[in-house]
Amino acid sequence: MGNGDKRRPAKRVKFSKPEEEQRLDAIDDYSWYNDESDEDDYDYRDADGKNGDFTQLGLKPDHENRPLWACDDGRIFLETSSPLYKQAYDFLIAIAEPVCRPESMHDKLSKTELSQQIIDFIHQSTANYGKVKLVLKKNRYLVESPFPEVLQKLLQNETIRAARIASDKGFTVGKALGEIEGNHNDGLLNEAEIATVTEEKETYSFEIDAKQVEMVKQACLPNALNYPMLEEYDFRNDFTNPDLDIELKPQVQPRPYQEKSLSKMFGNGRARSGIIVLPCGAGKSLVGVSAASRIKKSVLCLATNAVSVDQWAYQFKLWSTIREDQIFCFTSENKEAFRGDKPVVVVATYNMIAFSGKRSEEADKIMQQITKKEWGLLLMDEVHVVPAQMFRKVISLTKSHCKLGLTATLVREDEKITDLNFLIGPKLYEANWMDLAKGGFIANVQCAELDDSKKKKGLYVMNPNKFRACEFLIRFHEEQRGDKIIVFSDNIFALEKYALKLNKPMIHGKTGHAERTKILEAFKTGKEVNTIFLSKVGDNSIDIPEANVIIQISSHGASRRQEAQRLGRILRAKGKLQDRMAGGKEEYNAFYYSLVSADTQEMFYSRKRQQFLIDQGYSFKVITSLPPDSGPLNLSYDHKQDQLMLLREVLNVGEDAAPLEKMEEDKRWQGT
Repeated sequence: MGNGDKRRPAKRVKFSKPEEEQRLDAIDDYSWYNDESDEDDYDYRDADGKNGDFTQLGLKPDHENRPLWACDDGRIFLETSSPLYKQAYDFLIAIAEPVCRPESMHDKLSKTELSQQIIDFIHQSTANYGKVKLVLKKNRYLVESPFPEVLQKLLQNETIRAARIASDKGFTVGKALGEIEGNHNDGLLNEAEIATVTEEKETYSFEIDAKQVEMVKQACLPNALNYPMLEEYDFRNDFTNPDLDIELKPQVQPRPYQEKSLSKMFGNGRARSGIIVLPCGAGKSLVGVSAASRIKKSVLCLATNAVSVDQWAYQFKLWSTIREDQIFCFTSENKEAFRGDKPVVVVATYNMIAFSGKRSEEADKIMQQITKKEWGLLLMDEVHVVPAQMFRKVISLTKSHCKLGLTATLVREDEKITDLNFLIGPKLYEANWMDLAKGGFIANVQCAELDDSKKKKGLYVMNPNKFRACEFLIRFHEEQRGDKIIVFSDNIFALEKYALKLNKPMIHGKTGHAERTKILEAFKTGKEVNTIFLSKVGDNSIDIPEANVIIQISSHGASRRQEAQRLGRILRAKGKLQDRMAGGKEEYNAFYYSLVSADTQEMFYSRKRQQFLIDQGYSFKVITSLPPDSGPLNLSYDHKQDQLMLLREVLNVGEDAAPLEKMEEDKRWQGT
């Protein structure tokens, strides 16, 4: 299920042949999968390289009624068949990182008493949790604690001492209301006990430089001073910032898992900063709008591109009662000015906030308002991109009481994903993809890999057999099933060649905003456009709920994140709710095809990319005979002569046929 050491990288376990070791390390330092491995060969070695033998751990008398098995090395296994599965899952997701989600659990695993090693680890990890908070008051950042001796210890650190603004050695003494973890209506406390817990208590604080907040938070991490900073916003008692007139519309009913994720954010009556992980199509937008509606303070919402900004503005209007004059967009093409003293919702791109070059006078004025304003909520979409240096600037430039990150894929191929713990906050909630699919909340997807047989490196993307397979799949799903199809290609030469040959619309980095919107609208609402070709611009934040088929002809190396993001384009639940809850009218109602040329580097990358989805419980079916050999199909490149002409064209184009698309933001901040 997960790794109990939530604040440390998972142990590296490899199933590679010796000659593949160097190549695997270069692609992904966290390799968890090789198709030649067997479940029984799983490496249970501990951190010292010794085999972990847990057979001597004693079983509890009632072990049959318990859902967990905890290992000495920090791994935790959860039985999905247990009656306590849901309650145990909610607890585990708060303390551990999910590593793999098989459909059930191996029978040989059982429940044992916790070893002293695990008990010591839990005590060590939680001893200082909650003792230090980062508080924003009147645009000033304060390090706050009810324990002055803890603050003294922090100030012994050179980084924190240098970040302190006041030169005197004393602390500011204030009052803060006590807090109750969870819901006090559960009957565990009587009224007198509640009053005692929530009475005002003395707090001590000192001010730090806003530009050094990130460094201070990093210095407090468990692998350093081990005083992880909490960012909690007591929004109900914030009388300095005006309230935003916003409520969820009466007919809006969040789903159970959406409510669960929000309860993790607002569990003690305050807004806790952190990250919520939900698969694409599961309603992350509603979670974000719901959070804004509960806090009722000004919101700065950040998205990855202009199309996403428009979609977020639409989502706020769709789900909430916010007025037209309260919401503003800030993109390169749309700069809507707002009054800094009024409660507002501003939706902008990360790039517009992080841009450090010369701005227009209009954009500069808006940016000044954004940096001066004290935001109640900083809402960040696709938060997995935030650790890049260009987006770290966003957090340092803006001042917010609460930060909420939303994403479907909390994974990157580098190690920067761990930075989110101090940039934004801990993971508050993560939904199980398979549970949502079984509940009818997202589509039940069939994943397939189509295996071609061209070996020439540099030609596998334009493999004629791959082209024919793609054309066959488009015809089949359009004509026989009436599906909506997205074809993904990071290779722009292939994208244009496929789209023009098949007479289908395409969107890539150079497609204008107006043209993108026009194509997407025709795809969503019209019957004429049932297939569109997308480059990597379609990976994030583009809302296409109508799509139920993905065909991938080219991708970005071994990126697991991209594989999950693309699958997410078709995860929106399909059909009537009663059909989905009953298992659906058909076994699968969404399809994900990855077209791969066998015996090429593309095949190796494909195995790496699939691992994240396999860990979520999906399986891939390999198809080697598509299109079928029998019967006239009248596909492109039917004849060998036509296939050779295509390959010669690719060779004549040379290097221009090989590069992947490079987005403008990639070029602007390359290396950050």
